[in-house]
Amino acid sequence: MYNKFFISFLKVTLYDVNQRLDNFLFKNIKSLPRCKIYSLIRKGNIRVNNNRKSYRYKLQFNDILRIPLIYLNSNKFLYLSKNIIYKFTNNIIYEDNYLILVNKYSGISVHSGNKVKYNLIDIYRSLKLNNYLNLVHRLDKYSSGLLLISKNREILINLNNQFKNLSIIKKYYILVCGVWPKDIYKVNNLIYKYKDKGYIMNNNKKYLKNIKLKWSLTYFKIVKIINNFTLLKAYPITGRFHQIRLHVSYLGYPILFDNLYGNKYLNNKFYINKISRLFLHCNYISFYHCILKKRLIFSIKLENDLCYILEYIKNNNIIKQGD
Repeated sequence: MYNKFFISFLKVTLYDVNQRLDNFLFKNIKSLPRCKIYSLIRKGNIRVNNNRKSYRYKLQFNDILRIPLIYLNSNKFLYLSKNIIYKFTNNIIYEDNYLILVNKYSGISVHSGNKVKYNLIDIYRSLKLNNYLNLVHRLDKYSSGLLLISKNREILINLNNQFKNLSIIKKYYILVCGVWPKDIYKVNNLIYKYKDKGYIMNNNKKYLKNIKLKWSLTYFKIVKIINNFTLLKAYPITGRFHQIRLHVSYLGYPILFDNLYGNKYLNNKFYINKISRLFLHCNYISFYHCILKKRLIFSIKLENDLCYILEYIKNNNIIKQGD
């Protein structure tokens, strides 16, 4: 799948002295289109001794060229800027020889798709120079939080079996629109997927042909009520398609900024103030490490942007009388 990986730095030897920068790069990065190399030089993404240089620059002995990490497959290349490399490296919560636990940020898809420019798993494959990295489970594009990545097939199969046996524990923070009833602590329904959207099967609906119904169960606990919004902890027992989002929306308490199942009128009120991101964050995961022979537990705090949303709601009456 992958043709070549490029290191981040190159050092100029005596053999390359007085060679033009562009010609040096053409020689050392043969698989990258020349137009892309010129673009990287022009934008300052390729630097010499941490300085911008023209493509006509003549290399000097011991010059250090900083070249961003690039991943190539048969037909496309992915340029990873210094900021992206830092961001994804800094998001690693735990790593050993068998798996990686990362804190996924909102807005990036975990895997490839038709409209996806780059995705989380390909970036980590590039950063780690490991084509065998695989997603153990998934998070929605606009959700955030803890995500497991396996480094080999043995740990992947074992963790997948733990998910099937419901022995992996995950917890989420969600902010829903409305005051959540104290007597609702779980939702237990049949879910099916139809045309990239999830649905809960009601008794008055006929069963659709070729649709697989899957049992789904989520527990909920109220954390706090803030100005007609409720911060909840969600404990999904099963891991169905859009399960948490579907369950709360079905009861009439959609997650804030859920553009698929949410309250569009209420979301638009926040968009006016340039606030938008799905308030769905996986902050806790617990699983058995089959190689280390022990159970591992990890928890992280709410993201800064989510804390800002809570503070904004606390200080502003978003839902007024009559809304």
